Amino acid sequence: MVAAAETTLQGLLEGAKQYQVPLYQRTYSWGRAQFERLWGDVRKLAEDRVGNPAATHFIGSLVLAPSPANGPSGVAEYLVVDGQQRLTTLTILLCAIRDHRAKHEDPKHLDRLNQQYLTNPWQQEPRWLKLVPTQADREAYRACVESTPQPGEDAVGAAYQYFLSQLGAADGPDDPYDIERIEQAVITGLALVSVTAQTGDNVYRIFESLNIDP
Repeated sequence: MVAAAETTLQGLLEGAKQYQVPLYQRTYSWGRAQFERLWGDVRKLAEDRVGNPAATHFIGSLVLAPSPANGPSGVAEYLVVDGQQRLTTLTILLCAIRDHRAKHEDPKHLDRLNQQYLTNPWQQEPRWLKLVPTQADREAYRACVESTPQPGEDAVGAAYQYFLSQLGAADGPDDPYDIERIEQAVITGLALVSVTAQTGDNVYRIFESLNIDP
């Protein structure tokens, strides 16, 4: 039995939550074609919301399951059964937005975006990160969250560098709100369907059924 609900990145990330990518998932593998598609959707949505602030754009689904590690820590922990590529990319994009705005607008954006959407600031390890990728990606992803991104030789670093360069190109000198509109489009305008399995469901079987070759 699963429950489905439409949500946004804000709805997924605000509050004390953690999303863990299980070991059986592949590593982060999105490349430039996917980055460009997502960035194009974000730019168009940001422009559409100038005239219609309630505009949204659906970008897909996310399948979650309660983590077996859930306990009295105060952090709601979920396994990312499907959709980890999308969720990882969106949080890397938030890292790039955070760093661009902190550098070019106000340093306060660093703590604001970290505390709201990227970390659980009052939690210790292993619950500090809101998203925990597979082991192979974890070091590069943590570097992005800590604002010390790697040069881009790996997929995580390449995503960060791509979005940072696009933000620089989009930041017009005559419009002080263009990057703010992009941030709001990402956080509240990109719509996802969150499908949550129930405790006790066979998560690996759900994953396999979603990834059967046609």
